[in-house]
Amino acid sequence: TAIFLPALQVREVTVAGTGYVQEADIRAAVESWAEGSVLLLPTGDIAEEVGELPGVDSVEVERVWPDGVRVSITETAPIATLTKLDGTSVIVGETGQELPAAAGEGKTLVPLSVTSGATDPDAAAAAMSEVLVEIPDPLRGAVQEVSASSASDVTLGLALEGGGTKTVVWGDARDAELKAEAVQALLDQPGSVIDVSSPVAPVTR
Repeated sequence: TAIFLPALQVREVTVAGTGYVQEADIRAAVESWAEGSVLLLPTGDIAEEVGELPGVDSVEVERVWPDGVRVSITETAPIATLTKLDGTSVIVGETGQELPAAAGEGKTLVPLSVTSGATDPDAAAAAMSEVLVEIPDPLRGAVQEVSASSASDVTLGLALEGGGTKTVVWGDARDAELKAEAVQALLDQPGSVIDVSSPVAPVTR
């Protein structure tokens, strides 16, 4: 009987946590599920539907008695601007996933670029994002640009504290802490390139 009580029929949907993700998109995703009795509200299905929207990192769906549902999201943090082989640019998150353009508004993001000749541009893009996330502070703050043609040849452009720049041949995304330690140790050495693709045998040139 309680299922059919008018007072328990879903009438209000509340959305929280939006910044660059459009509230209208979340409401559209919820609309087909948020009907009928609050008692039968499929919170898991709603969370799954909303979680598929670009930019949504996590979702919490809860009943608001007697006649509502609250959808709270956490957005994916943008980390970089990726330039693809065709010249188009997109905002990307920590795992390389594409985010809505609004995610980059008002933010200073590291430029990533897939270089010409890339045979697997998606793998190159994913590797660059992974490297950027894994680089420990304070080295991460010095990264001005990242490029790659494959998942194993990521290259960083660093801005030096005293002025000038250095190129770091990072290689693949493994051994981030060891590579960062090697870079820090070699920053003051002569040369414009630091190669830590093999972190146990780093070189400068």
